[in-house]
Amino acid sequence: MRHIEHIVEPDRLLLSWQAKSERLRMIVAELIRNGDDVNLVYLRESEDFSKAQILGFEKYPGFDTEKEVHENVLGSFMKRLPPRSRRDFGRFLDALRIKPEAKDEISDFALLGYSGAKLPDDDFTVIHPFENALFPFEFMLSVEGYQHYQNELSLNVLSTDMQADFEAEPDNPKDPEAIKVIIDGIRVGYVCRGLTTSFHKWMKSGLTIAAYVERINGTGQDPKIYLYVSVKKALCVV
Repeated sequence: MRHIEHIVEPDRLLLSWQAKSERLRMIVAELIRNGDDVNLVYLRESEDFSKAQILGFEKYPGFDTEKEVHENVLGSFMKRLPPRSRRDFGRFLDALRIKPEAKDEISDFALLGYSGAKLPDDDFTVIHPFENALFPFEFMLSVEGYQHYQNELSLNVLSTDMQADFEAEPDNPKDPEAIKVIIDGIRVGYVCRGLTTSFHKWMKSGLTIAAYVERINGTGQDPKIYLYVSVKKALCVV
């Protein structure tokens, strides 16, 4: 089992929403660190926001979109995570591959980003974009859309420690910024939107991006692949 060795504290997180009829997640808002709290800022002028509204997006519960900025929302978003006081909180951290001793090091805001803060009964996910992160660092990445490709590489064939690679897909008809995830030479899904900008930057900068299957969850109807990803400077070969 690998663990995250370097925690990246974000200044900004992205709030994505996904319509049940669509594969693509849309970035509808930002969560901006504001001192010890957080502001929710709707991206009302963005293409994603407009498309999300057409597909049925109304608001994040409790925060109307008619108001662009909502201040001091951290407490509301932390309800999406188990409280630190729970006896099994260490198991929650372990699933994220965060060391138990980092419990007092990582902020609530960062924890939202590292966990995704996904609930089973809504369509929101929080994304840590790892903007301007100092190298090296690591994170867990959920492969988007694997359920649509599992016939090409089934759960029975997958195993932990299998290497994953990333490849830009500029001819993708839905998202020219798409980056596909490849395992054993087979496309198994995509990097989530919200992280693709950073991935493109890392790839163009010649950084070493290493990824391995770390966790396999779910059933045939809802399979999940989680990758352990590390980003670091390339070694200089003399």
